[in-house]
Formats: sequence, C-alpha cells, structure tokens
Amino acid sequence: METQTPKEGTQTEFLPGTSVIYAMHGKCHVLGVEVRSLGEESILFYKLEIKKSSFSRTHKQETAIWVPVANAKDRGLRTPMTREEAESAMKILLSREYYFKIQESWTVLQHQLETTIRQEGGIGLAKAASFLFVLRKKQIVPSSEVIKLQETVHKLLFREMSDALDIPPRILEEKVQKGFRSKLLPDT
Repeated sequence: METQTPKEGTQTEFLPGTSVIYAMHGKCHVLGVEVRSLGEESILFYKLEIKKSSFSRTHKQETAIWVPVANAKDRGLRTPMTREEAESAMKILLSREYYFKIQESWTVLQHQLETTIRQEGGIGLAKAASFLFVLRKKQIVPSSEVIKLQETVHKLLFREMSDALDIPPRILEEKVQKGFRSKLLPDT
C-alpha cells in the first residue's frame, strides 16, 4: 500500500490540525489527508490521532486511524459539539424519553445505538446515554456488553459536553444523574 500527499486544492472538509470527533473513538486530531493506493485504486484518507484526556495515565502512542474522505461523515466523523448542541443534549438527558425500545434484542439495539451516534453525533450520544441508563437499570443483571457500551458512551458524551459548555464533567454528571432518576419513575 503506497501513501502520497494529495495535490494542492484537493477538497476535504477537515484540514490537518483540526479537532474532530470520530464516532465511538471520541476526540481526534486530523494529522493529515493522504492518498493511499489500494491495488489499482487511489483513495483519499483522513489520518486521525486519538486525543488523550489530560487525566490519561498512559503515554503510549495510539495507532493512527485512517478514514476514507468519501464516506467520513457516514462513518461518524464530525466537528465537536457547539454550546447549542450541548444544551440540546442536556435537555435530552433530562427528559423522561428513552428513544429506543427496551424489548428489542441486544444485537438490534446495539446496531441502532451505534447508527444513531454516527448519524446524529452528540445528540445521538445523548439519546444512547439516556437509553443505556434505563436499559441497565431495568435488567436484573446487566450484560457486560450493555455495561461496556454505557461506560464508553457516557465518557465520550460528558467529555464533549464539558468542552462545549466549559463545565467540569463531574458537575455535568451530578446534574444529569438527578434527571436520569426521573426516567425510572412510573408513568402517571
């Protein structure tokens, strides 16, 4: 597989050095845009580096993520949440709505949740976080897949909302926990 730098004037939405959010990976930096030859075909890719939290204990360099430019948005590559989007996400978290059906099988739900996150970005993360909270509480013994996805979604959502609202994640989490409790109240 050969790598080349694209010609001047190549149209891409995200320029090198830009901070982006990539679906379930979270905040990344665009390291570059490169043409890679796969057989006879040349494809334009974003080269991404996952941005570690300032609280991360490891300094290990993660491998680069290569995302085809042509379908980057479909795969969940987007700009970080704005303040307005974070406020909308907070309203979703504080509402009583579940957004998905509790009775669905996990394989169907997992696909729906990941698709919603890719297509709706931060709003999709908020919907997924709301649903996963309810699902986990309603299961007698939550499955490890549900727990793992809930923890990942929760971490990604609150980091991104914290950046957008300039509020520490812990304060956001405390506010949302109060709203989450109302999701479990019986309908009157």
